[in-house]
Order: sequence, then C-alpha cells, then structure tokens
Amino acid sequence: MKERIQNHRLSLLMLLALLAGSMSFVRAQSGQMTLQQCVQYGLTKNKGVLKSKLEIDRANEKRTETRSEYLPQVSGSVSFQNNLKLQTSILPGELIGQPGTQVPVQFGTKYNTTAGIDAKQVIYNQSLIYSMKLTRQSTKVSEINARKTEEQLIYDIASAYYAAQISFTQKQLVESNLAQIDSLYKITQIQFDNDAAKQLDLDKLTVNKTNLQTELTTSTTNYEQQLLLLKYYAGMPLDASIEVTSIDLNGQSATIIDTKSLDNTDLELNMAQREIYSVTLQQIRAGYLPSLSLNFQSSVQNMQNDLRMFEKGAKWFPTSYIGLNLSIPIFDGLAKNSRAKQTKIQIEQSVLEEEYLTENLKMQRENANNTLKANQAALTSQQSNIELAQKVYTVTMAQFVGGIATITDIVNAETSLRDAQTNYLKALVQVKLGELDLIKSTGNIGSLNK
Repeated sequence: MKERIQNHRLSLLMLLALLAGSMSFVRAQSGQMTLQQCVQYGLTKNKGVLKSKLEIDRANEKRTETRSEYLPQVSGSVSFQNNLKLQTSILPGELIGQPGTQVPVQFGTKYNTTAGIDAKQVIYNQSLIYSMKLTRQSTKVSEINARKTEEQLIYDIASAYYAAQISFTQKQLVESNLAQIDSLYKITQIQFDNDAAKQLDLDKLTVNKTNLQTELTTSTTNYEQQLLLLKYYAGMPLDASIEVTSIDLNGQSATIIDTKSLDNTDLELNMAQREIYSVTLQQIRAGYLPSLSLNFQSSVQNMQNDLRMFEKGAKWFPTSYIGLNLSIPIFDGLAKNSRAKQTKIQIEQSVLEEEYLTENLKMQRENANNTLKANQAALTSQQSNIELAQKVYTVTMAQFVGGIATITDIVNAETSLRDAQTNYLKALVQVKLGELDLIKSTGNIGSLNK
C-alpha cells in the first residue's frame, strides 16, 4: 500500500515538473488584433486624426477662397425708391424773370426704380498673389500637422498595445504559477493524509496560493485597463471585445542608429512655418506696390409718378461705363513697416527654434540609443536569471521527489521563480518602450503601420 502511494506521488510530481518546464508565456487566442490592425483602425476612427484631416480640407477651401479674389467679381442690384417728399431746391429768381428773389422748386419723380450689374476684375495685385502663396503654404502646414497627429497616435496606440501585451503575459504567468501551486497542494494533501507532510506545509502553500490569486486579480484588472486605453486611442467602442497578440520573445530589437541623420515632423513644421513668415514678409512689402483693376457697370433706371413702370410705354433709361482703377499707396502711418519688422522677428525666432529642435532631437536619439543598450543588456541578464530560476525550481522539485528537499525549499524556489518572471517582464517593458522611443525619434514611427 505504501509503495502504491509512493508511486502515485512520484507520478504526480513528475507531471507537475513537466508542466513547470514547459510553461509558456502567452497562448494564442481568437479575436486577436495585431498592432498593425489597431494602428490602421485608429488612423481611420480616432477623432483627433479625423479632425486634423478636416483641417486640411478647410485649408484647401481657404485656398479656393483666396484664388477667387483674382477671378471676376460680378454682382447685380435692384432698388426701388418711393419719394414720399421730393427734395426742395432753391433757385435764383433771375431764371424765371423775378430778379432778387429765390424760388423753391422740387425736382424728380415720386417713384424711382434702378436695376444694374457691376463687374470687377483684378488685373494686377502683387499682395493678392502672395496671399495665394500663403494659402498653399498653410495647406502644407496642415498636412504636416495631420501627419504629426497620426505619428503621435501611432505612438500612443503602440504604447498601450505593448502595455496590454505585458499585462496579458503577466496574467498568463500568474495563472500558470497558480496551476502549479494547485497541483503541489493536492500532492501535499495526499502526503498529509498519509502522515508524510505537516499541516504547516499545507498552510505555507495556502498562503502562496492566496497571494497568487490576489496577484491574478490585479494583473487581470491591469490587462482590462490597458485594453480600455488601447480602444480609446484607436477610437473603438469601449465595450468592444478585443485581445492582443502574443509577445514575440524572439523578435529582433530595434537597431541602434546614427544620431547625425535627422528626420522629424517638428523640424518640417518649423521650416514650413518659417516659409509662411517669409511669404508674409513679401506680401507686406508688396503692399507698397500699385494695384490695377478693371471695372464695369451697366444699369437701367425708370422715373415716374405712378407704379406702371412695367407697362408698355414705360421709359427705362440705360447707363453704363467701363474704367480702370489704379490704386497707389502713399503713406499708411508706417503700419506696413511695423508689420514687416514683426515678421522679421518671427523668422529669427523660427531659426532659433530650429537650432533648439535640432539639438533636442540629437539629445533624444542619443539618450534613446543609450537607454535601449542598457535595457537590452538588462533583458538579457533577466532572461538568463529566469532560466536559472526555472532550473533551480526543476531541480528542487526533483530533490523533493527524492525526499531530499522540503516543502519550504519548494516554496522558496517558486517565489524566486516568480520574482525572476516579474523582473523579466519589467525589463521587457523597458525594452519595448525604449524601442518605441527610438523609432519615434528617427521619424519612422509610421513603420509600425506597415
């Protein structure tokens, strides 16, 4: 009987050791979304991205509006006037043979109706030409801003996605460890029933099991929170059911890069904005130049004392003219001069901003390089440590089967393994975020969408 129980215990322990040795970090699940899928979804649904695209549309419409000022401007008008009291004028009496007197007279008719059309065509206006250049440059700025918004969104989605992956991995590890504790508790219970273990051994395992259950609840909550954040960034309904893919533990890390090469949307935006200042300065200076336009007006007018203006025989008197209008600026109180000086200051500020951004980008990339190197080294160290902890745990289990190790040794080995797993996950988080920061600093964050 004793031999049968011993064989039963040995078989259960061997099965437990096999489970511990083959423990996996993450299992594939249905309904998973890859990082690329989340990014693609976010680029079409995120409200910030949609808003930035609408801003491009608005800038394009502004270009059309400005261009229209160089096209013919045509307007029509109709007016009707009822002269309740005709205006009185004073004429000298000499006109009617009454010298030395003043004669009050009224001119006009009771009803006056006028219908006409006015047209204007700008022939030359250098300031308006620069206005059209400004709107084209403003569209370019809107496009760069939209791309910057997309890059930030990709970064946010990737950060949330990696965090969700880590939380999911931690959850899986805790579940695996909890399964091992359950198996060990059942085996110890068998030993206790056969007077081969103490109540203290069961109590120690119960404490570990309770701690793991609490840790599982925490990791599950963290995972759900990270999924909510991911759905928020991607513009998904918060009640949508999604899962993340497994972490590729064997994936290649980001490559350390040369910090001399700079490619960044902030720099592009700064240079595009400086171009706006430059065109604005040209526009202000163009305000000193004359402008020339062509004007045309044609109308008909009816004047009579009754309302039968549309009847046959009513008289309509036409009038029209065409002319050129040359406007020559002479003196504006130095307003344009002051605006030009302000714009020059903005250009100088933009140059300084570019220098600052360039140095800041170099610093960010250098820091990202150094941080990633350190994090990769730490991850390698923690990976070796978790392998060693797993080995210690397996050996301790074998010694326990052989009656050499105690339940305390098993608990200590299991705790060390859990600590090694936690430290490994922390190191993995730092590497993933370090890679993300490095990719962002190179201006290649869009590669996550490919």
